[in-house]
Amino acid sequence: MLGPIIDSGCLLAGGLAGAYSSHLVPKRIKESLPPIFGVVTLCMGMTLVNKVAAMPVVVASLLLGTLLGELFFAERILSAAIKKILLATRRRDIPVDEATVLSLVTLVSAFCFGSMGIFGAVTEAITGKPDILLAKAVLDLFSGLLFGAVFGGIVGCIALPQFAVLTLCYLCGNFCSPFMTAPLLGDFTACGGVIFAATGLRMCGIRMFPVINMLPALLLAPLFSLLWQHIFGA
Repeated sequence: MLGPIIDSGCLLAGGLAGAYSSHLVPKRIKESLPPIFGVVTLCMGMTLVNKVAAMPVVVASLLLGTLLGELFFAERILSAAIKKILLATRRRDIPVDEATVLSLVTLVSAFCFGSMGIFGAVTEAITGKPDILLAKAVLDLFSGLLFGAVFGGIVGCIALPQFAVLTLCYLCGNFCSPFMTAPLLGDFTACGGVIFAATGLRMCGIRMFPVINMLPALLLAPLFSLLWQHIFGA
């Protein structure tokens, strides 16, 4: 389980270092670099979508998964929790407004529930290779530095739920590895890629997709993929 440890450790180190060195980062860099991370996230998501085995599976998973997320108000609950944390730990230079909360919800979804992390943890469990999470660790280190400088030490704290999510995905990957077929893995990855692309568009400020509400699709994708294979044999 090397990947989750290194990835979350890099985010923690980057977030805390960014918070303590915030005064050294020029305002123009704080404003110009976040959209670049959004573009990179969008491009990675588009790359993962190409791994799809059956597009109807991905479409159905995303539609029904997002419907479930909306019904249970997943993003609203997360937003309320983040706002409470901000009020308890806020710094004077960080306003607790709707824009800040939305930005932090986007960061939590990207760091904790991004398809690259989930797929990387599952892949390490199946193959024993942490390559994907090691690449993500480099991205998280530098993005943690930047966003830590913008939002403070709360960015480093995101490493804790991130580690919990990655560990859970790793354990689930161990359990599911005997049943994981190439088409199932492809559909799961493509579904995550769409959510990752939506996260990138949200980070760029183009469209505020409800990325947290879309996450149940990742649970439905393997089930629908198995059903698709059983009915159509492909």
